[in-house]
Amino acid sequence: MAYTLTGERCGTVRFIADRNGTINGETFTHSSKVTQNPIESGGNINDHVFRNPASLQLKGTVIGGQDAHDRLIAMWKRGDIVTYSGRVRVGNLVITNLSENYSPKNRNGFDFTATFQVVSFGSAEYAAFGTVPMMSQQDSGKAADGMNTAATRSDGLKTTVSANISASAYAQYVNGYNSKQSSSSGPATRQTPSYSGVR
Repeated sequence: MAYTLTGERCGTVRFIADRNGTINGETFTHSSKVTQNPIESGGNINDHVFRNPASLQLKGTVIGGQDAHDRLIAMWKRGDIVTYSGRVRVGNLVITNLSENYSPKNRNGFDFTATFQVVSFGSAEYAAFGTVPMMSQQDSGKAADGMNTAATRSDGLKTTVSANISASAYAQYVNGYNSKQSSSSGPATRQTPSYSGVR
């Protein structure tokens, strides 16, 4: 059985047992995170569960051939998006950890452990352009990708003033606003004095 790691930018590494090596183990992990909030009694309460991205760990052996080594390192360095085909088939992988173990038993090769994380992508509408335009570019209607929104303006708070207001009415308004008038007091007694406040 052939095991393959295919990167979008770095090419393909094929592990064929009698030629260049093999995959010795595949571990596909699903995990979740549970939030913990401390309470006064010293314990914790849990209120949310979040799924972590799935991960894949491969243990393999390379026998001879510098090409497999160089491609694995390139996939890790460049953050290549990788698809793995073996006992399981998983896409959208990124190498998060790559360790190599050299020993006299495999003089021209090495054993390795590679850990991958499944990555998820946002909206694909900008995928063809490579970069997402700034929000200010989108709002101004000048984004180069054609994904523009209507231009926005910040006009602030507008007050409509009537031209027909009289000078005396305005003066009365201003003087009434600035004068220190005592506020009216509230009611001294209840409208329903029989209410005791207890139901």
